[in-house]
Amino acid sequence: MGTRNWPKRIMMMHSELRSGDLVWFDPGVGYVLPGEVIEYHENAQVIMVQAVINNVTKNFTLNNLSSVRPRQDLGQGGVEDMISLRDINEASILWNIRLRYDNRNIYTFIGTILISVNPYRAFDEDGENLYGLKSVAKYDGQILGTLPPHLFAIGASALARQVAYPKKNYLSAVNKSASNLKTEQIIEASHLLESFGHAQTLRNNNSSRFGKFIQMYFKDGIISGAKFNDYLLEKKPHRERVQESMEKKNDKADFENLISSFQVLGFSLEERDAIFKVLASILHLGNVYFHRKHFRNGVEGVEMGSNVEIKWTAHLLQLTSNSLIQVLTSRISPDSLGEPIIVPMNIDQALDVRDALSKSLYGTLFTWIIKRLNKIISTKSKGVGMNKGICILDMFGFEDLNENSFEQLCINFANENLHSLINKRIFKAEQAEYAKEQIDWTPINYIDNGPILNILSKKPVGIFHLLDDESNFPKANDTSFLDKCHYNHALNELYSRPRMSSREFGVKHYAGQVWYNVDGFLRKNRDSKNPEIISLLSTTRDRHLHNIGNDHLVTMKPRTATVSARFIENLHQLLGIIQDSHPFYVLCIKPNNSKVPAKFDMPLVLDQLRVNTVLETIMIRKTGYPIRMKYKHFVEKFKCLLGARYPNIGYYGGGTPTTKEMARNIVEKHARNRGDDYEFGSTKVFLKEHLRKKIETERRLIHDEFLNKKKSAVKIQAAYRGWTARQDYCKMRKGVIALQAIYRMKKQQSNYSQLKERIHMQHQAEEEEKRRRRIVEKQKSLCSVP
Repeated sequence: MGTRNWPKRIMMMHSELRSGDLVWFDPGVGYVLPGEVIEYHENAQVIMVQAVINNVTKNFTLNNLSSVRPRQDLGQGGVEDMISLRDINEASILWNIRLRYDNRNIYTFIGTILISVNPYRAFDEDGENLYGLKSVAKYDGQILGTLPPHLFAIGASALARQVAYPKKNYLSAVNKSASNLKTEQIIEASHLLESFGHAQTLRNNNSSRFGKFIQMYFKDGIISGAKFNDYLLEKKPHRERVQESMEKKNDKADFENLISSFQVLGFSLEERDAIFKVLASILHLGNVYFHRKHFRNGVEGVEMGSNVEIKWTAHLLQLTSNSLIQVLTSRISPDSLGEPIIVPMNIDQALDVRDALSKSLYGTLFTWIIKRLNKIISTKSKGVGMNKGICILDMFGFEDLNENSFEQLCINFANENLHSLINKRIFKAEQAEYAKEQIDWTPINYIDNGPILNILSKKPVGIFHLLDDESNFPKANDTSFLDKCHYNHALNELYSRPRMSSREFGVKHYAGQVWYNVDGFLRKNRDSKNPEIISLLSTTRDRHLHNIGNDHLVTMKPRTATVSARFIENLHQLLGIIQDSHPFYVLCIKPNNSKVPAKFDMPLVLDQLRVNTVLETIMIRKTGYPIRMKYKHFVEKFKCLLGARYPNIGYYGGGTPTTKEMARNIVEKHARNRGDDYEFGSTKVFLKEHLRKKIETERRLIHDEFLNKKKSAVKIQAAYRGWTARQDYCKMRKGVIALQAIYRMKKQQSNYSQLKERIHMQHQAEEEEKRRRRIVEKQKSLCSVP
């Protein structure tokens, strides 16, 4: 196991101390305090330091000068990125997070790693919504680190990388209307799973009781679908009443939100009714109780304490009361001739079957909901890679309860594996990369939890393998499993035996020692489905209830694989996906165990920072090179920074430059000192985060300038096309006007000619009429002569 390699301390000659100097000192309260030197008595080797504790100014007289060291002034609000701390130590890290938390800044960066401290408050009460649409728009398309730390900054960076490199997974985020609907469905699906898979615990009011892995798929930068995967649903909390008060919960509002989620996701009324029937039947089963009953042959059995709950359960599940009672009070077992006989169960067995039925119902319902959700939100677009996109892993945190059982061992084993993977990614793989690329590097040691993983899962005597062996042996029990654990691991310093004869064993995890009670270990690991339960549920007369159980229980055959074996197999598949991804880490810190806002428990937070190797992470991020790219890819991305020196890649020293030479040209124009800001390896260029940010910002400026010029060119082209179109229009208009004038003239001329002709004809008609009248009058006058 490695040891902590603390940073080189700044050598401080105590004789140089002066009044007003800022120092860190250990007052013996469990954590280091920031103080200010009041007096220093060199001869007596005594320092008087003034510090503030709980808003009260106190003076401390220190004789142990080794506990005093100079400190950097963190200001009123701390620093956003702890890589920028000049003096890195536990005290500066702890107090920087504390200062930011006191100023309602719950996020802090360690380069690309985000630390999130639970605020236990709704920020929008003060009119500020950290997760509103304004915040989304603010971080959209921004370079990581250019804006204050935020979860949206991680999401925007993952999305930007996914668009740039769509063939790779990014672990952390069709048409527009379809995308908006799909996004809303994914949000509502998460809320739905939270409603069915979360529970209140002593340490968390909304604790996830299953591991959730969301894969989101994109096409052309727009979300096109998603898929949910679950790991190790813990069913125990869903059949036991929480003793702690939940007065702050608004059940009416939560239920309305649940119904809204059902509607958005397209669940039919019949499907919703079936879900609520299953939930109600589980509640009624929890109220079922038994009385002991002794038969004449001396065999102990049970009888129902009340038939009311049985009738309600049978009614909801559309079963017969007699068949339900038979499953709860007896079992079918073959006799010596192989003929099935009904054997009564004692009260402990009956209670176990009752609980097993409840767990089977809940597990079946949860599995069906996930399958139904995946069918709704899955992508239907052709050509969308189902293995690439943005993935979000929401895994249960490390657990150490008042009584730890099989579930906690699995949860903590998953955390050990994730912790190991992160350590390998941040420390082991990174330092191996430096050695491979021949980078001058001072190794940083870290706590390796490999031995812990070995004691838990290494063949042949790892605890999980011993558990599987015992689970597959019919006559084995929890005691025999515990004895084998003691026998094989008693001499291991990471394994502990109880001093008293209790049924426990202890494991020294990376987060501390945890004691596990083995009662029920084998039963939980076998988790074999009672054939009578499977047969009973298959007889339901409700079509929708039958559909819910059809894929899980009704067609299910007993499997030999144990729960732990299936869990480990799924965990290894998950770790493989993470290993092939480009991860973004979000470290969640709990500020206090009381789950109240504005309370920062310094020892508790310090312990979390230690077990998560935050100090070592900052050191390797500060002294190391978190950004590394192959020369070819680096030049392809940043070739716009080469300038006119390399037109079309150009020439270097009379010949074609190598990508390494071009990368060197780009980097050296923006960096100060080699070794401090960058290094050149055999095949890759290595950069500090701040240098990457600087180069990326300039590339973005050039890109934006190009886009602006392109927009300007488009505007000029549009203006020119508009001008030419107007000129053509004017010419055409003049021609049209001329044609119209000619047409009107011709038409007027035609009208005039027609009018003239009519007038002429009318004049002729009048003349003809006059001539006719003269003739008539002349004839009359001739006829009148005697």
